[in-house]
Amino acid sequence: MATATATSASARATRARASTPRAAPTVARPVVALVAAVAVASGRADAATMYVGAGERAFLEREYADLTYAGVRDVAPGALDGVDGVRVEYDESRISFEELMRTYWRRSEPTRSDGQFLEVGARYAPVIYVANADERAIVERARDNLEASGLYGAGAKLTVRVVDGTPETFEEAPERDALRKNPKKYEKMLKARDATFKRLWGFVQFCADRVCGYVRFAPNCKTTCLKVFPEYEARNAGIPDLDGKNIKITAR
Repeated sequence: MATATATSASARATRARASTPRAAPTVARPVVALVAAVAVASGRADAATMYVGAGERAFLEREYADLTYAGVRDVAPGALDGVDGVRVEYDESRISFEELMRTYWRRSEPTRSDGQFLEVGARYAPVIYVANADERAIVERARDNLEASGLYGAGAKLTVRVVDGTPETFEEAPERDALRKNPKKYEKMLKARDATFKRLWGFVQFCADRVCGYVRFAPNCKTTCLKVFPEYEARNAGIPDLDGKNIKITAR
């Protein structure tokens, strides 16, 4: 009898709990989610994306990845409508499209439509995608000024394609940072590129205030080239810019 009474009491307690109205669901999660959404939206307020290609994508990937300190957020190598290139996501409140394009001009040889250096073929052709009229104006103005300056050789034409909008397809490469992970694969290509870039944008030695080192120097960047790279005007005159970004100190 005692056992039956205990069982009956347990059943009544269970029914009582079941009939008790449940508390309203907590609002903590929706609030947190809303705050997170607002934070993400705020963080993307200055986000912008650029698509460019010029030769083997691993080289451009490295150059733009080196600018993470300046505002580049992510660099994805891939195929832009079948052409080797990169997608660069950046904070435009810290680094501008024009500044990113200066890196492009310095690390590409945009006078060939069939490839760069040892990177031969249509998949390596130089291409720049522009998001709006302002970006197109920046690219075309720089292209015309560099061509007129003779930087790439007297009479050399810049064959880089300028395309409105974004690529119809972007196929991200399966591997990132390939230049560091597989340097042997790119050794010959890198040698050919560096020989040209050293001539165009190399370092020269300087001594100032008892400090010796190297300063970026562009001996062929003259006339209208300086409209694209005004910082070289003083450097080409032999006055090093001691800003810490373009200096390699070798001795004191």
